[in-house]
Amino acid sequence: MVQAYVASSKRRDFSLFEIANFSEQEALMFLAEQRWKSKDKQICPACGVIDKHYFRKNRNQWRCKHCDRCFSVTSGTPLADHKLSFKKMLMAIFLYSSSVKGISCVDLSAKLRVQVKTAHMLIGKLRECLLRQRDLTPLSGLVHVDGGHFGGKPRKPNVRRKPDAQAIADKVEQQLSGKKKKAPPQYGYAGTRSNIERRKNRRIVMVMREVFLEEGKGAKRTIVSVAMAEDSASAEALARRYIADDTLIMSDESAAYLRLSQWYDHKSVEHSKEFVTFDGVNENQAESFYSRLRRCEYGVVHRITPKYLMDLANEIAWREDTRRMTEGDTLKDLFNKLFRNGLSRWWRGYHQGHHRGMELLML
Repeated sequence: MVQAYVASSKRRDFSLFEIANFSEQEALMFLAEQRWKSKDKQICPACGVIDKHYFRKNRNQWRCKHCDRCFSVTSGTPLADHKLSFKKMLMAIFLYSSSVKGISCVDLSAKLRVQVKTAHMLIGKLRECLLRQRDLTPLSGLVHVDGGHFGGKPRKPNVRRKPDAQAIADKVEQQLSGKKKKAPPQYGYAGTRSNIERRKNRRIVMVMREVFLEEGKGAKRTIVSVAMAEDSASAEALARRYIADDTLIMSDESAAYLRLSQWYDHKSVEHSKEFVTFDGVNENQAESFYSRLRRCEYGVVHRITPKYLMDLANEIAWREDTRRMTEGDTLKDLFNKLFRNGLSRWWRGYHQGHHRGMELLML
């Protein structure tokens, strides 16, 4: 029986147990090695000199031998001015990177015994790093493209409606006849306030996934964007920006992708009839991404607002792209993005009122 990689021993090369056995000094040195790729030499963020700088043990900082400035392992990064201990910070980042479908702020705060707003800011900073450091090299070869509706879920009515015998009989007759009947305009259906609110907060997550040509290997790299509608203007703009010429694109039968054949070799599958055509045309890797994003929405975050939909969608894209990496390599990849990012622009001073004012559309 073929074993899933997520359950294999190859994936388990680093664990929370090892971090729990770290001392505070060992956790600091682990972070230093992740940032500077060395335990002995550091890079001064002020003058940029690489040297074995003076270590101030009582403050867990270094003093530069050349410019005499003091700095820590988190200076100039999104983790600057942290209140968490190095060990607890490392545990939080590992829990984030190792969660297959993401982790909620409430769950992280309970596991680490910190306030929810502390976990909320840390997760927000990690998502910002993943978004700012994502690889936007144009996709090539074979690319699966699709759009999915997210956000704006309708609220259920406060009153339970019990159908009478006649309503049950009508429903059975409708099912036997095969005719579809329009839903009555009440309890969240067309024209009501709840449905209007749903349309207002609904967005389209557009996904483009480069697929391995070898069968069974799945997707190689994922780029996502958020649009107001799944239309030809959005599809064409994103495809021309993120997909290289001479690429084979596979999509569903939506009219939004019809004009892609002007620039690409475009094939589509009619989902109302089949999931895969006889000659293998499908967009299953795009559907695989949506499956993970839906599970994150329903089982982890429970609610997605338009303002932070792009952050979450890109996080799931990163989780899809690192699904075959070991726990240690996934953590290293996250640290590489974290330490290259610089200070956080969207979450620094969040609880003092410094908020990102806009949602991210068509990035």
